[in-house]
Amino acid sequence: MKVIPLGIGGWVSNPLLGNVSLLIEVGDSRILVDAGEGTYRALRICGFNINDVDLILITHRHGDHLMGLSTLALYVKSMGRVLRVYGPSDVDIPKLFDALGIPQYLSAIDFHPIEPSNEPQLVIDQGSYKVYAVSADHTVPALAYRIDGADGTCVTYSGDTRPTNNIINLARNCTLLIHETSGNPGTEEQSHVNGHSTTNEAVQIAREAGVKFLMPIHYYVESPIIPCLQNVRLVLPIPCTPIDLSKLK
Repeated sequence: MKVIPLGIGGWVSNPLLGNVSLLIEVGDSRILVDAGEGTYRALRICGFNINDVDLILITHRHGDHLMGLSTLALYVKSMGRVLRVYGPSDVDIPKLFDALGIPQYLSAIDFHPIEPSNEPQLVIDQGSYKVYAVSADHTVPALAYRIDGADGTCVTYSGDTRPTNNIINLARNCTLLIHETSGNPGTEEQSHVNGHSTTNEAVQIAREAGVKFLMPIHYYVESPIIPCLQNVRLVLPIPCTPIDLSKLK
């Protein structure tokens, strides 16, 4: 399994970071996790195209995780394809496309709603990989995802969330936890008001989940300050640079 960060920033970040989006290669499939504004451009810059994407997992309906879907739909329809998209049941793609003036492109999206649950639930079983989802703790209904590969590697992505045991349970003994780090230590109160976690809290969740590696993501304007990790090792995301989970030791 490989993780290719396409964008690693939050809604208001250094523009060089881009809105959060991850391409995950597992078996013969490529899964796009979140599709913030500019995702199509990021795909092309990183050497991929929309034809390389087999399905999309959306964590929640905020623009920095969803707005890129409209552009992807335009390109997909021109190719005569349909994109499988999974996300929380309150993600209203018809309303989004209508507001953008492109309701005719809705046929390019095959949307599968997921009812958020506090217990990890299997939402996709493709044989070469399985996808589990659990409720995150954000300001709108949100999901965290875990992808298990047939080779024994797995990656968990928190999406946007306050610290929650749901993600600890989802990520248990996983190879890599990709967890949002919207605030630095000392900003917990304001981060929680906005439905986010700090770097310190992401480290603690990684420790409690027993993961091997932590990747911080979803930075805002300030550079993230990562506290001592102890038994968890840090992986820094670099856009377009693949992270091969089989080689993480």
